[in-house]
Amino acid sequence: MKNVKGMFINGQWVLSSSEKTRDIINPATGEIIAVVTEGKDNDAILAIESAKAAFKDDSVWRNMSAEERGALLYRIADLIEENIDEMARTESINTGKLFRETRYDDVYAAVGAFRYYGGIATSLQGHTANHSKDLLAMTIREPIGICSIIVPWNYPLGTAAASIAPALAAGNTIIVKPASLTPLTTIMLFEIFEEAGLPEGVANLVLGSGSNIGKELIANKNVNKIVFTGSTKTGMDIIRDSSSSLKKLALELGGKSPVIVFDDSDIDVVADNVMFGIFLSQGQLCVAGSRLLVQEDIYHKFVENLVKRVGSIKVGMPFDENAEFGPLISKEHMHYVLNYIEAGIKEGAKLAVGGKRITDGDFGNGYFVEPTVFIDCKNHMRIVQEEIFGPVLTVQSFSTEEEAINMANDTIYGLAGAVFTKDIEKALRVCKSVKSGILWVNTYLEAGSSLPVTPYKQSGIGVVGGVQGLEEFTVLKQINMSLNPKKTNWFSE
Repeated sequence: MKNVKGMFINGQWVLSSSEKTRDIINPATGEIIAVVTEGKDNDAILAIESAKAAFKDDSVWRNMSAEERGALLYRIADLIEENIDEMARTESINTGKLFRETRYDDVYAAVGAFRYYGGIATSLQGHTANHSKDLLAMTIREPIGICSIIVPWNYPLGTAAASIAPALAAGNTIIVKPASLTPLTTIMLFEIFEEAGLPEGVANLVLGSGSNIGKELIANKNVNKIVFTGSTKTGMDIIRDSSSSLKKLALELGGKSPVIVFDDSDIDVVADNVMFGIFLSQGQLCVAGSRLLVQEDIYHKFVENLVKRVGSIKVGMPFDENAEFGPLISKEHMHYVLNYIEAGIKEGAKLAVGGKRITDGDFGNGYFVEPTVFIDCKNHMRIVQEEIFGPVLTVQSFSTEEEAINMANDTIYGLAGAVFTKDIEKALRVCKSVKSGILWVNTYLEAGSSLPVTPYKQSGIGVVGGVQGLEEFTVLKQINMSLNPKKTNWFSE
């Protein structure tokens, strides 16, 4: 099995005992770009045992000083930055995303995550309480233990780093499983871990399907926390499968994020931000602004402007410097998106632009779908209610602020959203009323890692980002110490 990329368990690169492999496909061309080993449940068990041994060993990681752990995370960030072009090229080839996006978003996001959490590794703090002069009461934070981190295919490196960095900064040991479709930059990240000198067993990499190797990472009694980014349905399965041992969960799940546009907005500026919010990464974003709500007085003018601009989006290959839009991740996902487009037409939504697979020239070998806009949509439609995870925007009109809020909240999701208006008081009122974990005002997707996000409703569980995101990888322990030991006198002599 020459040239097969392996897993990283207990500081060693290994192949699965199953001897099975998986072909990794370039979604822009349909070509095989790599072959990786296909792990099974016993490989996951070995990785968990490795992480368990490293966590139990007082000299390996959790009792290392926070300054030392932080310095190592800084070293990892530096090594990612030194290899930024190679990692971005690999991410583009593996995901089909544009090179300018993977370089300036995905890979730099990973650099930022390791630097940020390396810098705040020393910030974990407890508290003291003055209950009485003879009792010293305090809380301390300790690492939670062994963490399974299951990474999605849409932002493989950036999403992995966003969970790996705080988990390691807090002193935990980890097992990482990238998506079966997009493991290549995660493999490169573990090569960097090895070069940086991360102790053996602290970080382990397994490769394989969620239905096989993923189940062990979720159900194994030695795993203390599960981090998962993906669909709401899979998140519900994880809650069920992990319940036997009451693990701590961090689940970032589906979204159907509303973008509310009031009639005092600058149409050109808003249209540009709307397009960025839904067509970046071909709409394959959990926080994609996939539901556009436009106030009725500007609805027709806005839609005309938007449809014209969407129709002129430049579709191209990932390394085409002029390209603004690339392929979807796989043939299966392409047909999934096309089926939703067909459903929208059958439900009576008006297809204003796009809606078809692109098969011209070299595009026919890849998985390209036109940027698509449906107008005059109704809230009951599947394309409005269900996450499509693709380049499909639905547009609806509203009359009043109250109606816009009610429409925005009328889904099972609550991940993200945006408000566009020159009236800042109105913007804040709407933001306080819309049930979403992160909201933007007069922009979209601009955010840093220093503030936390908590999803609403069926968009997830747990806190991501900021110091609070670091604390999520710890257990808060209370200690009470008597400064004047004495008998209780509860029992008679």
